Amino acid sequence: MGQNVFRHRRIMVVFILCMVFLVALTVRLGIVQLRQGDYLSDIADDYHYRGVPVAPKRGNIEDSTGNILAISISAETVYAVPAEVRKSGDEQARRSAEGLAVILNMDRDKVYEKITKRTSLEYIKKKISPEEAAQIKNAHFPGVGITEDSDRFYPNGTLAAHILGFVGVDGQGLEGIEYSRDQELVGKAGSTQSEYGADGIKLPEAAKRYQPPVNGNTVRLCVDGSIQAFAERELNKLMTGQGVNMEGNVPRSASILVMEPKTGRVLAIATAPTFNPNNYQDFPNETRRNIAVQNAYEPGSTFKIITLAGALDKNVVDMSEGFFDKGSYDILGRQIRCWKAGGHGQQTMREVVQNSCNPGFISMGQRLKKDNFYSYLEAFGFGQKTGIEMAGEAVGILANKNKATDLDLATMSIGQTNAVTPIQLLTAVCAVANGGVLLKPQLVQEIVSPSGTVVSSFKPEEVRRVISHEVSRLECEVLESVVTCGTGRRAFLPGYRVAGKTGTAQIVRDGFYVQGEYVASFVAFAPANDPKIAILCVIDGVPFYGGVVACPIVQSVLLDSLKYMGVKPDGTAPLAPTPPLPEQIFPPVKNPAVVPFVAGLTLEEATKTLQTAKLSVMTEGSGSVVLDQIPYGNAQVEEGSTVLLYLGDGEASAPAISNWWEMEDPDIEAMIPGRKPLTQ
Repeated sequence: MGQNVFRHRRIMVVFILCMVFLVALTVRLGIVQLRQGDYLSDIADDYHYRGVPVAPKRGNIEDSTGNILAISISAETVYAVPAEVRKSGDEQARRSAEGLAVILNMDRDKVYEKITKRTSLEYIKKKISPEEAAQIKNAHFPGVGITEDSDRFYPNGTLAAHILGFVGVDGQGLEGIEYSRDQELVGKAGSTQSEYGADGIKLPEAAKRYQPPVNGNTVRLCVDGSIQAFAERELNKLMTGQGVNMEGNVPRSASILVMEPKTGRVLAIATAPTFNPNNYQDFPNETRRNIAVQNAYEPGSTFKIITLAGALDKNVVDMSEGFFDKGSYDILGRQIRCWKAGGHGQQTMREVVQNSCNPGFISMGQRLKKDNFYSYLEAFGFGQKTGIEMAGEAVGILANKNKATDLDLATMSIGQTNAVTPIQLLTAVCAVANGGVLLKPQLVQEIVSPSGTVVSSFKPEEVRRVISHEVSRLECEVLESVVTCGTGRRAFLPGYRVAGKTGTAQIVRDGFYVQGEYVASFVAFAPANDPKIAILCVIDGVPFYGGVVACPIVQSVLLDSLKYMGVKPDGTAPLAPTPPLPEQIFPPVKNPAVVPFVAGLTLEEATKTLQTAKLSVMTEGSGSVVLDQIPYGNAQVEEGSTVLLYLGDGEASAPAISNWWEMEDPDIEAMIPGRKPLTQ
């Protein structure tokens, strides 16, 4: 009896243990199936499925108006699954390698090595032509396939090449916006997957699945393609020796930068020599350097804008006060000469600016004193990066403040000793033009998703206020007089109020200044009383002054840009510089007259209409139709004034106004004998 009870108890215990085990197993299976099923299934699929990546389309890069500057086009890549190739036998593998080598113009042994390599997937050649892809598909090489890919294409060739940059063979951004915005542009790869066995061979009747790629976002720039084209057109003329006053001389390099003073938007950065991003590898490495951002140079007289701004803001100079220029400025036993032999004599400070008088600006710097001068250097952003979205931006070179003497202060006041980058200088000049606020230069306007939704947009970014609004307004008036009756007259535009400053600096080579070879430059903004656009042109390695070669370039880009932007001429603006233009172009004025609007008329009709209004006619271009005119219709001028008519056959184009006068422009910074330039 006792033994039976003991036996029943043991059976019950075993039964309970079995039930507990079954319940635990059921619970565990439920957890695995319900909670971890998808996760474990994905792991299993990773072992069973092997995929061929499908490249996403890299996002477009567009200019501010939506015109495409960079786009990805469909391409194909040939790959091999080495396990399948080896399964076909060595003889077949060699035949496949031979056939692929012929089609792809590759070395047979290298192809054989690739297709038999001990890897799960091997790319043979990326971005092949449609003809090559078709031949490979028709050949049915065992273990060899074609997958979807994309190739980068720049439809405008060299346009904005230094801004856009380029991508490598694997689609990664290497320079420019392609590099800085690679994360937004690149997208997410998809794949085409099939079931494979443990031996790496695709299973018969294998299931397949496709994961589509996610294309990249579009990057829309602040750059305007038309204004960029205006700038590059002028650089092309310059680099082929066809620039105005170039007389066949070709500089080493040149750059043109265009910005909106009130927003910091960069409208154009043109650099020469340039390259084509479609085949960047065919160009010398130095052509890919963005000298507008990555190179520093002694700016010369264009920097006097900063000296003047500080002197006016600290109220140490009055534009109406007198200054006598004897031809040099004596400081610490040295003489810094004025460019004009014998000096300018008695003049006002306004005339000091108009004449780019070195002793006058040195006087401003000495009054400002070293501490204040350096505080304005820092406030205007010199010696530091502007933050523009370009890799490799230089910071420039500033003389050590603790070691700087009054002599250094004198040379810095006229744009020597310190080195700046073109983007730094134009950003600082825009602060003078826009009311006194330094803005961060902006290259990217917005990021747009493939569906067209704006992911992010960029607003003007204020860095700091550097001068007062009143000082800004006064300096704009003074700089306008530089163009109307000073060294910048070759940039004068009838009917537009243009402010600017010329600059000429000697070139540094092997630690010394080179005689007779200059960095010629000119910076301008317009309209002077309400700036819409600012332009800086820097030309490296010419035997001419900034006012001679840089002014006409800025004049041409400025005129086309203002007309393109719809900025109308100002009826109160002067129609001729002072002294006036030659008699045959601008006859003596008589009585007030209103300019008729003649755009759209034939040349004969326009001429008759203008002559009836007692106005003279001058034409540029060829054709029988008037495309545009300066001054514009309804502008009030005086009888006998000349109206410039742009002719064509109906296409909207306006050639730049020619240089109408000859003028000495020796706006070159006087060098101190024996002084070496500042180096790093």
